[in-house]
Amino acid sequence: MDEKDRPCGKDVAQGSGQGTSRIRRLVVISFVLLYCLVGVPLWYRLTTIYRAPLPSDYIRDLHSDPHSDIHLTIPVYVRSDVYKFPDINNAIQNQADALLQSVNSETGKKVQWSLQILPFEDGKVDLEQDYVVTLVLDEFMGLTMPQLSMETIVFYNDKSVVNNDLPFFVAQALIEHTFKPEFNRFSKGRIEENNMAVSYNPEMHISISLLTGDGYPVSWAIEQSVREYFSPVRDLLSPVVNFTVDTGIEYHNDLNLQSIPNSDSISWEDLSHTLDLSDLSSVNHYKEHNSINLAIVFPSQNTGPLNFINDTTSTISDKADSESIWRSFLVPQWGVVVLNKNPLPANAYVTEEYLSLVLSTFSNDLFKLLGITRSNEELNSPLSQIGSFKRLMIIENLETSITTLSSLVNMTNNLQQMSIPKEVLEDVNNALSLRLQIIRLLNNPELGSEAVWNEALILSNELVKICERAFFNKEMVQQMFFPQEHKIAVYLPLLGPITVVTFTGFIKYLKDVLKKREKNEKNTADLKEEKAD
Repeated sequence: MDEKDRPCGKDVAQGSGQGTSRIRRLVVISFVLLYCLVGVPLWYRLTTIYRAPLPSDYIRDLHSDPHSDIHLTIPVYVRSDVYKFPDINNAIQNQADALLQSVNSETGKKVQWSLQILPFEDGKVDLEQDYVVTLVLDEFMGLTMPQLSMETIVFYNDKSVVNNDLPFFVAQALIEHTFKPEFNRFSKGRIEENNMAVSYNPEMHISISLLTGDGYPVSWAIEQSVREYFSPVRDLLSPVVNFTVDTGIEYHNDLNLQSIPNSDSISWEDLSHTLDLSDLSSVNHYKEHNSINLAIVFPSQNTGPLNFINDTTSTISDKADSESIWRSFLVPQWGVVVLNKNPLPANAYVTEEYLSLVLSTFSNDLFKLLGITRSNEELNSPLSQIGSFKRLMIIENLETSITTLSSLVNMTNNLQQMSIPKEVLEDVNNALSLRLQIIRLLNNPELGSEAVWNEALILSNELVKICERAFFNKEMVQQMFFPQEHKIAVYLPLLGPITVVTFTGFIKYLKDVLKKREKNEKNTADLKEEKAD
């Protein structure tokens, strides 16, 4: 090789420097690209709060007027065995519509509802499933509602027919008596607080306990009694509430019974100052809040007879020589306490006869504890009152669900750092779809049987559960306890050094490039000057 073909040392050093510079440039660019294209998106993905788009405007509109798309229609069938009135259905329909319209215009309509008067057809109408008005010719006008049917019997006389008063009387009887709960709640917008009733829940537990103050063995015919006297009530209420029942016997040392004042006018308020209700319901240790208790309490031999009890008499045991006198006390939002005057004898057996009276009283009080009847109302027609309770609870569930969704929307709007998971959006959409399904059932005039009301109540209970599940979503609630400051504290030790090293190296590389460019420009300018000279 000739000397002129050999690279000089300066050229070799320059080539080596260019290679090193090229590698350095590739390394710096790779780090910067990795930081920008991978690190930044990954950091953004890990720190960004996902907020699913809730239908906020639609929920606000529903909350401002929750009954705008509701119109309940209740079919009522009219039959007359003596006179055949050709236009009685239309006449009653007009009177019922006019009566509801007059009340609605005065008070401001709360919930739209109406009656659909239809002719009675044998074989197609069930007195236990459909509302029926039976017109009976009598000397006086009046009405009655049988216990075990949904029938309203209206008594009329010839004078009411001649004066054409019968249609108005029938319409008034239906609206102000048969459908009195709907009339007060839907037309008058009257919401009365019921401090006696427990909060409604489709799953309810009944706890029946017997408490005795002595240590003598006690047995009782509770299984036969519950099966014979309480199961029919449970079946009657099954469309509204599903009951579970447990029973037990507990021996107590002292329930402070001797401190109860000796008075004939004693009430549950007096008992509340003396007895600890938790002691009366602790036998089964049932932890759920949706429970109703029946506590049958016997004093001990040392406590002696409770002299303030003197009004109910029934035999406790076949072996007992004396009769047991007892009183029942209805305790608001808790249950029933049955206090017996005399203690149990040794080896007592509490008979089915005694328990039947206690369970009958408890069954009647159960309607008040569930809110089906008021504390001062009599249980006149259970089937009719249960039907009204279904409709009231359907509307209440619809209102509760929209209130829950509105609270969810307000909470997520006020707390912008709160995440809204996809599960919450799915629950909200499912709830709104389910609500529309319930509305279609309520608004269809061709549907109105008890089976439809039962289905609507089941769906409305499910609607409330879905809305509460969306509001109390665990992931959303947990995000509340992970504020932005915590995110910075977690990610800064990791991202800080990487960011400083990457950008420091990148800035240094840019400075070197600029210096090299300036040097090259200077060398080029010098060469041009030399050539010019």
